[in-house]
Order: sequence, then structure tokens, then C-alpha cells
Amino acid sequence: MKLASCLYKKVLMILNLHNPEPMKKINSYIKGSIALMLMTATSLSAFAQTATAPADPMKDVVRIPKMFFDPVTYIWILLGFILLVTIYTLSRTVNQLTNVIEKQNGRVAQEGAASGVRVEKPNTAWNQLMKLLTRSVPIEKEADVMLDHDYDGIKELDNQLPPWWKWGFYFTIAFAFVYLIYYHVSASGPLQAAEYQAQMDLAAAEKKAMLEKNANIVTAESVVILTDAESIAAGKNAFMTYCKACHGDFGQGNVGPNLTDEFWIHGGGIKNIFNTVTEGVPAKGMISWKSQLSPKVIQQVGSYILTLQGTNPAGAKAPQGDKWVDQAAAPAPADSTAKMDSTVTAKN
Repeated sequence: MKLASCLYKKVLMILNLHNPEPMKKINSYIKGSIALMLMTATSLSAFAQTATAPADPMKDVVRIPKMFFDPVTYIWILLGFILLVTIYTLSRTVNQLTNVIEKQNGRVAQEGAASGVRVEKPNTAWNQLMKLLTRSVPIEKEADVMLDHDYDGIKELDNQLPPWWKWGFYFTIAFAFVYLIYYHVSASGPLQAAEYQAQMDLAAAEKKAMLEKNANIVTAESVVILTDAESIAAGKNAFMTYCKACHGDFGQGNVGPNLTDEFWIHGGGIKNIFNTVTEGVPAKGMISWKSQLSPKVIQQVGSYILTLQGTNPAGAKAPQGDKWVDQAAAPAPADSTAKMDSTVTAKN
């Protein structure tokens, strides 16, 4: 904050040297902007303290992007604001200096014209740089580059392209040549498809390492059935809260299918159940629960649902989907040439 304050004072001091009156408004604008930024940061910080500590993690909460609670975000905003002020300051300074120089040159030219002496343009470093970059023809020598064409009284000057433009064009040609050789001829550099695949492989490796390091993270690939009483009780509680309306108190089926028989529309087993609850079935009206339930809770719900198999509650809905047979638990067929069919279509 001390650095920003010093820079702010320096900027105002530079601007006030040239034109103090208009800068009173700019001072008020800058101070108002800084005050607004501080008020916004304070209000968002206060809101973050209330929004990040909900009474029940299962309830819906307003999701605000994390960037609003990250101090780095406001540091970047402050740096951008300082950059804009700096650019504006430099622009104002250059304009002020240009006006002063032009006024001085105008007075010198008028004095020279009055005395009959031709006044040459001062050969400053800035003028030399502009001549080197533009190579523009002076107004008094435009007749040397005037073309013979006359378009309704409009004549054309045969000026050369500015050197900065020509060298920039030459650079793009050289860059394109090097790019072609490096990526397409010698194949030294990876193309976009190869870069994409490399990034995907890196992401997969990082994900695998993260999952191995954090054993508590549950995914559709790593999920297993929970059998302890505490997990089953937690799963039942979540089922009664979120699933009962569509699947019934005992899983007998209501709007949703019956969960107590052997037939499944989207596959049985803990992995399929976990994936179905996580992603939902929008076509059938089942929402995705991953935004409201944690993977651990979904695992508990799936484990509880599997305890309902074969309970045959009263008023159970007719079977739907295909009969699920767990390949890992199913016995090997007597005939080695025979193939096991893991699904049997239900007949309503």
C-alpha cells in the first residue's frame, strides 16, 4: 500500500506541474475509484465469512466464484488500475510537452519570418528518431515525390513505406519460415494435437497421483460397497431426504423405478449406481446430485440401496430394464465354450 500511495502522489505531482486546474477533477475521480475498490473488497470479504460456513453442507448454498475471495484478484485489479493511471499520466505529459514545444517553435518561426531569416527545425534526438522510423518527405520537398496522376484535382505522393512497417513485415516472413521448418519440416516442435495429447496425459497422471495420495476421494472407478452400520445409516438418512420422493420409502418405486428387484435400467452394482446418482438421468427427470451431495455421501446412498435387494416391499413397482448379474461374483460356466449373458430383459 505504501508503494501504491507513493506512486499515486508521484503521478499527481507530475500532472499538476503542467496543468493543475483540470487535475482537481482527476484527483477526485481517482480517489473515488480507490474508495470504491476498497468498499467492494470489504463487502465481499464480509460476505465470504458468512457464505463459507453454512449450517448444513447438504443444503443448497449460493455459489460465488472463488476468485472473488482470493486476495490475488484484487492485487491484479490494483496493478491494472495503476497501469491505466500511468498510461494516462504519460499521455498527458507527452501532450503537454508537445504543446509547449510547438508553441516555442511557432514563436521562433514567427520571429524568423518577421526578420526574414529561415528558421530550421531543431535537430533534436526525437526528431532524428522520427525521421529514422518514418523517412517522411518534408512538405517543402513534396514536389519531388508528386505523381503525374490527377484524380479530380487529387494528386498522389510516391512516399516510401515507413521503415518500421517494412521491417515488421520482413520479421513476419522470417518468423513464418522458421515456424514452418521447426514444426512441419523437421518436426522438432509438437503440433497442436500432440500438445493436447501431452496435456491430457499429464492431467491423467496428476489425477492418478492425487487419487493415490488421497484415499478418501471416491470416484466411479474406485468406489466400493460400504458394509459398516454407520455408513449404511448415513446412506439411509440421505436416501430418505433426497430419494424417497421418487423411489418410495422402501425403494419400491414411485415416479422412479423399483430399487429392490434384480432389474436395472442403467446397470446395477455400486459403480453403476454411483455413476447414475452422480451424473443423473436428465432425459428421465433425474437431476445430477454431484452439486449437492459429496462423493462420500453418494457412496453411502449406493451402499444402502444395495441392502434393499430382495426385500420385496408391498406395492413394489413392476421390474424395468435388464436383470443385472455381477460378473465378478457369478460362477464360471460349465461349458468353456459357452458365453455368459449378464443381462436378461425384464418382461412387464
